[in-house]
Amino acid sequence: MLLTLLVGLATADSHVPTYVTDPSYTAAPFAGLERLFVDPATTAAQVAPKASRPPGESVKDPAGTGAVVFTNPLNQWGELSLNGTKVGTIGPFATCKLQGFAAGWYAVDVAVSTGLTRHFAVEVK
Repeated sequence: MLLTLLVGLATADSHVPTYVTDPSYTAAPFAGLERLFVDPATTAAQVAPKASRPPGESVKDPAGTGAVVFTNPLNQWGELSLNGTKVGTIGPFATCKLQGFAAGWYAVDVAVSTGLTRHFAVEVK
């Protein structure tokens, strides 16, 4: 029995893909969401940047060029809103790239099922 366990451990694949991109996530121009609530063609034109940095937490993602780039820091799924417009559902630790937005600041909110909403400030260059 012990020999079987040792052989199993020795031949096991040591690579564990922790955060593999799910192929069922949405594609560009609004890539990385699990579910999309809006039409990307019209939403990018309707959501205007804020005049100054909105209140909220900073993100670790670098500012995207013409795109809102956001990584969900929560270990829960959440409804992602951009300047008050519900865009879609983002998975835990998932990164989305929403293309077609003008340069400036955007308020990104993530609302989870417990009722908690976290607010973030994301810059687009």
